[in-house]
Amino acid sequence: MKDKIQSFLLTPIKVSYKKSSDYTLIEKIVLNPIFLAMLVFFTTFQAYSLSSEPKSTPSDSALSNAMVYFEKGDFDNAVLQLESVVSSYSGTTAAYQAKFYLGRTAFINGNNDKALVYLSESVSKLKFPNLKKEGYIMLAKLENNPINFDKAIKSEISESEQKYIYILKAKMLAENGDVDQAIKILDSVDTDNTVYNDFFEEVYGFVLSIN
Repeated sequence: MKDKIQSFLLTPIKVSYKKSSDYTLIEKIVLNPIFLAMLVFFTTFQAYSLSSEPKSTPSDSALSNAMVYFEKGDFDNAVLQLESVVSSYSGTTAAYQAKFYLGRTAFINGNNDKALVYLSESVSKLKFPNLKKEGYIMLAKLENNPINFDKAIKSEISESEQKYIYILKAKMLAENGDVDQAIKILDSVDTDNTVYNDFFEEVYGFVLSIN
């Protein structure tokens, strides 16, 4: 029983458009049952505790309802609900978050044009550092623009997360031909912080192979 529970918690939810073995690191995180449950809790908590009103607004409630579909793995209905939030509550915090989630879903689906539109319209308006960070990382990949990594780093995130983003930036710079700048960034990364050291070594080896 313990093994079954552990397997459920650590195995990303399977979606129809891609094999589980083909998931990227971001997809494994986004589709993890624990992450999805926390996402629903986080959105619901924000609706009640961070709203300018004592109780959640209709837009907050609509966004929370959409997150429930994500938790269930019902992405089609989740998207429909998010699109309804965007059209019904334009300009609200909930609408910008809905655009972010729509952008992330499109990004995972490989619909880069739609992802770029939604994320470009929402990321700067997001109130939460972790969402803003993730949004800028996706924009960096969509636009092939390492400057967006700098914007992600400016979010109020941990040193470990900053290290991860610096490594991503170095990898993109190397792929774009700026190997010297990539090495400079990697040499500045704090390797005493052992989180992401395996990824660091992988990218450093990749960069050196280009040099």
